[in-house]
Amino acid sequence: MQPLTAQFKNYLAKQKLSPATLKNYVSDVDQFLAWLAGELQEAAIEPVQLTASVFQNYGRWLNAAENHIHPATAERYLSGLRRFGEFLNAAKLTDANPAADLKPTAIDPTLDQVVNDFRNELVRQNLAPSTVKNYVSDVHQYLLWANERLKLTGDNLLQL
Repeated sequence: MQPLTAQFKNYLAKQKLSPATLKNYVSDVDQFLAWLAGELQEAAIEPVQLTASVFQNYGRWLNAAENHIHPATAERYLSGLRRFGEFLNAAKLTDANPAADLKPTAIDPTLDQVVNDFRNELVRQNLAPSTVKNYVSDVHQYLLWANERLKLTGDNLLQL
C-alpha cells in the first residue's frame, strides 16, 4: 500500500462509512496509484503529481472499451477517486480537489454488455428462464448473422 493510500484510509476511518465502502475506496485509490506509477514508471506517487488532468486521463482509461470495465464499475471507481480528491484537498496535499470535475465518460457498450443488459432486463420482467434463454440465443444468432454481412465494429454497432 502506498503511503498516500494509508493516509487516505486513516482519513476515511474517521468518517462513518461502512466497512465495505471503506475497503472499496481504498482499493480504488490503490489501483489508481498503481496505474499512475506504471504510467510514470515511478515506485511511489507524490501529491504534486496528482493533477486534475491525471485524474481525467485515468477516467478516460477506465472508460476505454478495450479495458472491458463495465460503466457501472468505472463509475464506482470514480466515486472513490472523487473522495480521494476531497482527502487530498482537506489534508492540504493539493491546492484544490483535483478530482472535483471527474465525471463518468459515456462509452459505447460492447456487444457482450448489450446482450447482458438485455438478459438482465428479461429476468427483471420475470420471464421464464427458457424464454430468457431463447431470446438471448436469438440475439446471438442475429449478431452472428449481422457480423458476417456487416462486419460489425464499434463504429457501426449503434447503427444496427
